[in-house]
Formats: sequence, C-alpha cells, structure tokens
Amino acid sequence: MTQKSVSAFMLQDTSVLEETKEIKFPQFGEAFVIRSLTADEFDNITKRSTRRTKQNGAMVKEVDQNKLVDTLVSEAVVTPDLNNAGLQEHYGTIGNAAGTARKMLKAGQWGDLIKEVQDLSGFDQEPLDELVDEVKN
Repeated sequence: MTQKSVSAFMLQDTSVLEETKEIKFPQFGEAFVIRSLTADEFDNITKRSTRRTKQNGAMVKEVDQNKLVDTLVSEAVVTPDLNNAGLQEHYGTIGNAAGTARKMLKAGQWGDLIKEVQDLSGFDQEPLDELVDEVKN
C-alpha cells in the first residue's frame, strides 16, 4: 500500500467550501441567496440546538429539531438579511431571523429552502427529508 501525499488534502483556497446559490420565489423581485455550511458550522448549530433533560434520573441530550432547522436557515440565508430590524419589524418577528423567513414564505417554499440549504451543504437528502416533512407540518 502506498502512502498518499497529505499535501493533496491541504486546501490552498478554502473558498471552495463557501458555495452560494440563488433561489427565486415568485412573490419577491429578487432571489434569496443561500450559502453552504461547513461541518464545523453544522456541529456548532447542533450543539446550540441541543438541550439537556432529566429522564428517569439521568441527564439526556436531545436535539430540538425545529431549532436546528431554524438555525440552519438563519445561518445559511445571505440575502435577504433575516436579521435586518426593518424586515423583522415588517413581519412582526423582532429578534427571530428564522421566524422572518417563515412569515415570508409559503409552507412548501419553506421546505424547499430547507432542502436547498441541505443540498448545498452536502447532506444526503434521504434521511433529512423526514425532518423537512416534520417541520412543514
């Protein structure tokens, strides 16, 4: 077995991990722009979406799936700026970036946005489809 060069795995340009994509929704004059998320970012999002609960006397970690999806969208959407105070005020979602996107989109469009973020970030779509369906309902 030959040893491969480690240098082949040393990215000189990490921008290859930072893909973007435009998603057009017919009710808006401009497209949403989303960006891919790295594995490290996803890990941090998962940690922020995990809560500890006590079950049968033991501490158990549980991922809040809705918070996970909301945070994925909040972190991935570049345009529009979901944290913009004026946009949040318009939709009545002050301090809630994902809530702003939810108010802006139809249920199916919200699911489409989630799928696009997942695809762009390199997720295998099959297991996550169930999560998207759960969030839509």
